[in-house]
Amino acid sequence: MTDEFLISRRRMIITGGALLLTPAFMPLSAALAAENVNELVNKVRRQYGAPPMQPEEKLEKAALYQARLMAKHGKIGHSIGWGNSFGGRLKQAGIRGPAAENVASGQKDVPDALTAWLNSAGHRKNLLDPLFTRYGLAYAARAEKPHYLYWAMLYGI
Repeated sequence: MTDEFLISRRRMIITGGALLLTPAFMPLSAALAAENVNELVNKVRRQYGAPPMQPEEKLEKAALYQARLMAKHGKIGHSIGWGNSFGGRLKQAGIRGPAAENVASGQKDVPDALTAWLNSAGHRKNLLDPLFTRYGLAYAARAEKPHYLYWAMLYGI
């Protein structure tokens, strides 16, 4: 079982049927809910001269799917498990056109995830690519290790 969160616009949407939050996990989720994720993402893009992006539901759902897969398997990657390639997941989610994905694990919040991606050349390119105008950002955690987060951010046009 995983604890999973879809980060969207100004709020965090808790998804899934049997979501268990321990009292120790509540402050983390409350802190993330208070963040204006879109402001954070676009502040970073603005700092590097990239145009703003807007969150998009299909990308958010695809990001959550990937974060869940990584948490379930306890590993980070773009193709987790059989039949879950990046291209296959995009097609299944109905995402067309150019797209990219950043994944990470272990960061405690959105600013830390964004910083990790900025410190990696390939991830930085995706995050700042002016071609991308939409994004979806999500994280998931294993129930037995709720403070260790698996992050996925998808980009599209």
